[in-house]
Amino acid sequence: MLTKIRKLLAPPPAPQPPKDPKFEQVLTFSMSARAVLQNLHDMAKDVQRRGVPGDFVECGVCNGGSAAAICLAFADSGRKAWLYDSFEGMPETRPIDGPDAAAYHGKCVGAVEQVRAAVVVAGFPEADCIIRKGWFDKTFVEELPEKVAFLHVDCDWYDSVMLTLETFYDRVVEGGVIVLDDFGHWEGCREAFYDFIGRRNLKPLLERCGHTEAWWVKGKQHNRTQ
Repeated sequence: MLTKIRKLLAPPPAPQPPKDPKFEQVLTFSMSARAVLQNLHDMAKDVQRRGVPGDFVECGVCNGGSAAAICLAFADSGRKAWLYDSFEGMPETRPIDGPDAAAYHGKCVGAVEQVRAAVVVAGFPEADCIIRKGWFDKTFVEELPEKVAFLHVDCDWYDSVMLTLETFYDRVVEGGVIVLDDFGHWEGCREAFYDFIGRRNLKPLLERCGHTEAWWVKGKQHNRTQ
């Protein structure tokens, strides 16, 4: 009886916003959970709202689902999207990456055509999408964006994450967002983050989304509103 009374007295559920058809299509290109992609999309919208200058960079693209979720927020921004992936699967691991990492060597092979299709679904201009195919130590020495507003680090292993942070962190502007997709999932990603900030004497305000994603806003010191 008490349960029935509580149900009768409970406020009605808040109305849910209508689903974005483009976002629903973007989901089909990704292995990530809806909540993770939604968080990426929302963070990109916040970068756009705050007028943070710079381009979007993603390292570790696979078939482009997460890239498209972010590009959807940047569709009319005039920004460029720089997407880096070997498209040959995940590289070799080291012990620092964790005991389960070696089994994923060569897995998660994406396709450039799928990435382009995902970006088109998001409504992002193809001419502003720059796909760099190859291993990071080769593609990171080519032309790079001068300023980065959104850096999505989705490359799993210690060496890949460290190289990405070393290459792009200084290009991220104040107020820009850095996302570590695998912080809570792969030991190597987390170790690379701690080593990188330790070397630089950085103390970012780290936020979490779900069991794996971590992110921070460069230069942000607190979450106080007053």
